[in-house]
Amino acid sequence: MQNLTIKSTCLLGFLLISFVVSAQGYVAISGKILDKATQKPVPYARIGMMEKGQGTLANELGEFYYRFPKIASEEQIVVAHLGYKNLAKKGSGFTAGDKNVVLELESAQPVVVDSAYIKSFNARGWVDAALSKVGNNYTETPIVLTGFYQETLQQNDDYVDIREAVLRVEKDPRPKIEVPEKFRMLKGRRLQSTSRNKVLDEYEFPNGAAIVTRSLESGLPEYLSGSGLSDYRFQLDDTIAFYNNKDVYRIRFSPVGPQVKGARTGMICINKSDSAIVRIAYDFTPEGMDEVFKTSMKNVLGKMFGKSSRKARSVSSFTNYLPYGDKWYLQDSQLLIQTDFMEKQDTLTGTIRLHFVGNEITKSNGNAVPPTDQLLDTSLFPAQRIPKYDEVYWGNYNHIIPSAGMRRILETLMR
Repeated sequence: MQNLTIKSTCLLGFLLISFVVSAQGYVAISGKILDKATQKPVPYARIGMMEKGQGTLANELGEFYYRFPKIASEEQIVVAHLGYKNLAKKGSGFTAGDKNVVLELESAQPVVVDSAYIKSFNARGWVDAALSKVGNNYTETPIVLTGFYQETLQQNDDYVDIREAVLRVEKDPRPKIEVPEKFRMLKGRRLQSTSRNKVLDEYEFPNGAAIVTRSLESGLPEYLSGSGLSDYRFQLDDTIAFYNNKDVYRIRFSPVGPQVKGARTGMICINKSDSAIVRIAYDFTPEGMDEVFKTSMKNVLGKMFGKSSRKARSVSSFTNYLPYGDKWYLQDSQLLIQTDFMEKQDTLTGTIRLHFVGNEITKSNGNAVPPTDQLLDTSLFPAQRIPKYDEVYWGNYNHIIPSAGMRRILETLMR
């Protein structure tokens, strides 16, 4: 009788646990984020529970896929993008499994400033202040970002190599010297095309994940730190933007002259209320590209491809930050590199895009990613042989929706 009671209790406990897990579950929705007035896609808009430090990102076509815990359905899901008003809706307002969600963002009317205000505005002072407040505005304690990494190689317009993974990235800003992020792959895959030209065989960035997971809490950009700041001139843009329902100064920067090494032109967006950097975007100048390809990228690209020659076409980057609590954290970071390869009479353009999106922010003890688990090379992502490109593969992890162009790689997938 006693054994029967024990068995009944265990069974009841098992059923209770199963019920709780089932009751929690996840709600998955997908669709598009559009500009309300123009009905055009809003690329890389953020959708998620901002108060929970959890969310995902739309792709370059405004398409998104988002999963959130059913237990958090009464939380506000916020859609945010620089230049737009926030859109908020409770999770319970969405229907689980709905694949045709349309979210319309209303453009925030920018504040136009006149030339006199621009001339009197201390743009360099604002940039200097924003950099000096990084320690206050960004986390000073170890964190773990669970995020989605996507690395693509295009041969002209065709995708010929796609590497994707859910990464756990540990950031520890406590040491006095800069310490690289530690990261491990939780789940990943690589899709390779049989159509890839041999000239592109060594055109890759096996340390790409390390490049795009770097952010302000781990160290200032080298071109803006120390004496590097004096290499650039700064000027307020003629409009003041809007992000997360607050004003944002848009400050353009450009090199003071041709002598600047690795020169860039770009924009720094600074939150007016706390001087936090919301976004940094830049393009290398032609001179800067030549300098970078001759030096720092030489080791990455290796010996170049027999009789073929190459010429850098463009190198650009952007990094966005999002608020969570009273701090700012990495939202996403992208690096885009385009190179022309010339062989005899033919020219082929290779385009590498590295993109990391932070999906969940949690605290860390500084030892969440042991050295034995660290990811060293994205070429080690397991190859996918099955010609299928769906969301089921990622389980409960959020990810970036592949574009129709990316899906076409399945037609020439290496088996």
